[in-house]
Amino acid sequence: MHAQQRLPRWVFLWLAISTVVVVWDALFVLLRPNSFPGGDIGFLWSFAYTTYLEVDHSYADLSNHVIEAMAIMSLVEACLVAVALTWDKQGASKKAHLLAMIAAALTCAKTMLFFLVEGMHDWHSIAHNDILSMMAFYIIPNGLWILVPLLVVLTLGKTVLTPPTPHLKQS
Repeated sequence: MHAQQRLPRWVFLWLAISTVVVVWDALFVLLRPNSFPGGDIGFLWSFAYTTYLEVDHSYADLSNHVIEAMAIMSLVEACLVAVALTWDKQGASKKAHLLAMIAAALTCAKTMLFFLVEGMHDWHSIAHNDILSMMAFYIIPNGLWILVPLLVVLTLGKTVLTPPTPHLKQS
């Protein structure tokens, strides 16, 4: 990888935009019940979470500490992405690629864990949905948080694993 190779534009944009969404989601979880629709600061989330709380009851369950732990992990991932994007802008591309790849792998793994925990509990928080609601509000959106980070890992993995090109010395 050449020292000047920046993150691919689509990866940079995905990381920047998704990190805002991830922080917003994590704060919703960590600030419950104040973040619920009708709560003191619920107006910041109500347009999206009024429906999602009906689809995924785990977000409404204040005793669900797995959701809280995942929210904290989301904030850790957001910090890693912030550092990676800063390094990318500063030209420290190899470090930026590696850290962005790690953050994307964490996002993918955390989302897979989210599905696994739900599945191992007999779909307790989502089984009440009809198939269209499940697809539109749970499977497709959460599936994107597996698929796109996986594509980021595969894309950046190629550059991280490519040995540096030796510079030819002129005699």
